[in-house]
Amino acid sequence: MSPEQLGELYLRVHHRMHRAFDGGMSASGLTLARTKVLAQLQLGGPARPSALAAEFGMAPRTITELVDTLERDGLAARNADPTDRRALLVTLTGEGDAALAVARATRTRLMKKVFGALDADDRATMARLLQTLDGAMAPLITGDPHTEEVSFHGRTAHPGPVAAGE
Repeated sequence: MSPEQLGELYLRVHHRMHRAFDGGMSASGLTLARTKVLAQLQLGGPARPSALAAEFGMAPRTITELVDTLERDGLAARNADPTDRRALLVTLTGEGDAALAVARATRTRLMKKVFGALDADDRATMARLLQTLDGAMAPLITGDPHTEEVSFHGRTAHPGPVAAGE
């Protein structure tokens, strides 16, 4: 199999997995994009919408629509920035914290189902291969805030860019 064919296979599996996870997460009340924004608010505290857009590589309009939805559903709130009266901060609400717990449990269940199809040796091989690919991609992505390690779900990981509307 050529590198191009393997790349196409990987992208196809990634796309299918993304759709399956987003569908499963949506059934629990949150999409992947909403979960990522709530997780960032929980991890980093209140943030300006522009900082969230930069963090996830989203257009300002996309993050505004996402925050509008989170606010409408009571999962996040916009409050005045105490350091700049012209700016707003997005904060996680108690309802958002509870929804994030449900989303994380759903994500964990989906991960166990998908990656449980592999035995321990295959999972170790896959982890090694993915780390190698991640290392090969790092120099190709300059200025990407997601090349830094972050903690998500109690583990250190490279979350990768988020496409608009995820």
